[in-house]
Amino acid sequence: MKINQTLVGYVEREIGYKFKQQSYLVEALTHKSFCILDNKSIPHNERLEFLGDAILGLVMAEQLMAYYPYDNEGLLSKKRASLINQETLAEKALKLKLSDFLILGPGEKTQGSHLKPRILASAFEAIIGAIYQDAGFDQVRDWINTEFKPNIEIIKPDLEYERDYKTRLQELAFKLKMALPEYELISTQGPSHDPEFLVALKISAQEKTRALGKSKKIAEQKAAQLYIDELMKKNEREKNK
Repeated sequence: MKINQTLVGYVEREIGYKFKQQSYLVEALTHKSFCILDNKSIPHNERLEFLGDAILGLVMAEQLMAYYPYDNEGLLSKKRASLINQETLAEKALKLKLSDFLILGPGEKTQGSHLKPRILASAFEAIIGAIYQDAGFDQVRDWINTEFKPNIEIIKPDLEYERDYKTRLQELAFKLKMALPEYELISTQGPSHDPEFLVALKISAQEKTRALGKSKKIAEQKAAQLYIDELMKKNEREKNK
């Protein structure tokens, strides 16, 4: 595929890194939906995403250990989870305007897939993989640390835990000796470019709650929150008997 120098120049300015081998950047921006028919020999970004995901996890672990030298493994894991998740990575991709530069198949473009959190997060990780391939570990570590420094400095793991209802419900299930919760996608509603996901939470195959969300993850969190609220109300009623 012929490299669009104008596109590359725009992206390099936005991400703050100039590639020696521009083909890595083009690959990082290419979604697999583009690589069909006449384009099936063109590499897409899934391999670079795989690489970038591993590098990001390592660099964040290293940084968190340096910032929080007295935290145990559990606290460090919670902090890393609050930094590395689809929502955060998608926000960073939007900030870098990657949505403007993604190379998608015609069907994906009409569905507005350039704004889907999963595709944006994947592109962000692919950029990390591309920088590593182009310049090595030290360079990509510096780039990641620059991107995430503001996030690390304001991290609030306790607040993130409060929002993570799935984790809280799982811990509650252990405490109450319940079966672990399971989540089942019931349906996808709305237009393809702006879907909503209906998810059911089940305990021992018995449905307890349902919830809608703009992603499966959000719907699962809402369903878990609803069931936690039910358990808390039940506990209060039993106390007041």
